Amino acid sequence: MAEMSQPRRRDDRRLLSLLFDVDRARARVRECRAGPQGTLSRAEQRTRCGDLVDAMEAYASAATAVGVPMSYRYAGELRLYRAMAGRVTTHES
Repeated sequence: MAEMSQPRRRDDRRLLSLLFDVDRARARVRECRAGPQGTLSRAEQRTRCGDLVDAMEAYASAATAVGVPMSYRYAGELRLYRAMAGRVTTHES
């Protein structure tokens, strides 16, 4: 009999830690917007958006692996920051 793939056991501490990383990265992106115009280079802004994308993808991957659904809002935000970081792919849904 074939073994069915089942979600891994949920580790709430790991998910909370990853979500904290997302919140911290979001705060760094907000700092770019809150500061005086021209304070940070576009390259630094793009780097911070990329860091946020990395954090969001890590959380989404871990959450999905244990069966936590991703909201449309989260997926939309991830697409937005991918674009801002220059990581847009042509097959995004």
